[in-house]
Amino acid sequence: MSPFPHPLPPLPAATLTLGDLRGVRASGVAAGIKASGRPDVALLVADSRLACAGIFTKNAFAAAPVRVCREHLSKSGGHFRAIVVNSGNANACTGAAGEADARRMAALVAEKLGCPVEEVLVFSTGVIGHRLPMEKIEKGINLAFDALAAGPDAGRAFLTAIQTTDAYPKEAGDAIDGVRVAGVCKGAGMIHPDMATMLAFVGTDAPLSPAELAWLAPAVAKKSFNAVHVDSHPSTNDSFFLFSTGNEAVANGGAPSANIAAVQRALVAVSNRLAWLIARDGEGATKVTTVTVRGATSDDAARAIADRVAASGLVRTALFGNDPNWGRFVSQVGNAREVVDAQALVCTLQGVEVFRSGEPRPFDAGSLSKAMAVEDVALDLSLRDGDGEAMLMTSDLSYRYVEVNAEYTT
Repeated sequence: MSPFPHPLPPLPAATLTLGDLRGVRASGVAAGIKASGRPDVALLVADSRLACAGIFTKNAFAAAPVRVCREHLSKSGGHFRAIVVNSGNANACTGAAGEADARRMAALVAEKLGCPVEEVLVFSTGVIGHRLPMEKIEKGINLAFDALAAGPDAGRAFLTAIQTTDAYPKEAGDAIDGVRVAGVCKGAGMIHPDMATMLAFVGTDAPLSPAELAWLAPAVAKKSFNAVHVDSHPSTNDSFFLFSTGNEAVANGGAPSANIAAVQRALVAVSNRLAWLIARDGEGATKVTTVTVRGATSDDAARAIADRVAASGLVRTALFGNDPNWGRFVSQVGNAREVVDAQALVCTLQGVEVFRSGEPRPFDAGSLSKAMAVEDVALDLSLRDGDGEAMLMTSDLSYRYVEVNAEYTT
């Protein structure tokens, strides 16, 4: 048993799950890829051709499944019939043979469905630099087809099979403004905004076209999966897959009828919750701190400032220790080249103003430390350089993080 326990948050069941969306079936099975024997092959199959979009890692060593997905989305015009996921092996940095393995995964699923291979998308997650055990993959795909079902249990089986170092399952869903949205994701380490640094699958029953989904995906990620930080290390397999189970006519190019503003609000709400769950896991994290920057020269400048603060090891260890050491927060803002007038900075921690106009403000350190000993902490940084704003969720840095990552492959 670890000497550094990982306190987990209470996880109320999602009001709407991926398996509740009509028109899709899911499964998750154990194929023997993971030495632990835990589920490691997941399958999601649509009853008909549906509209979708995806955004992926910017890493120069993008994994084979990422390259295949990009190609398939382009060839299909933003449509899919199935997605297949394996965990325990990232199929990254595996050369031409790895790409052939990813294509073989798609082909195996396409053959069973009788659909074009470009309508099958492939995702992998796990250790980098190892070939996929294709005999086990093929076995897993066959088992996953046999286990396909609708409903919450099927969706959660899919979720279980995509996890790696996750300490708990991550799902969210709700009906907001008449729009039903549900999703799952995995991720706890290698998390930094540059796509998302995880795998996320989010669906809605709003009738949307591929073009609308392609517009929505980055807009949603900006406020969720691209606003989460754990360890300043983007991955090779980052993928956010967004799909609509709306009517088939829309999926095949017909006119959509959804209120896009309402759909975006619902997608952001659900995706933001999923991103929070990633930061809260954070391989040993005990809390999530939302860093909000206002008054920067632009939104991009605000994001850069927030990222500099959120990535600081000194900031994150202070958060872990419930230490209101505002000097660490303020000095990181001062290190950001995007700041024009540092003397205008106001720093507020958990609603308590601790620094203004170059000077500390009086506050009760003991009381503020107690206020920081919660799962949600707010750090607000206000400037007077312009109208730019950004938000970033970051995990604290605990003893457990080092333990998990020192032992990951050994």
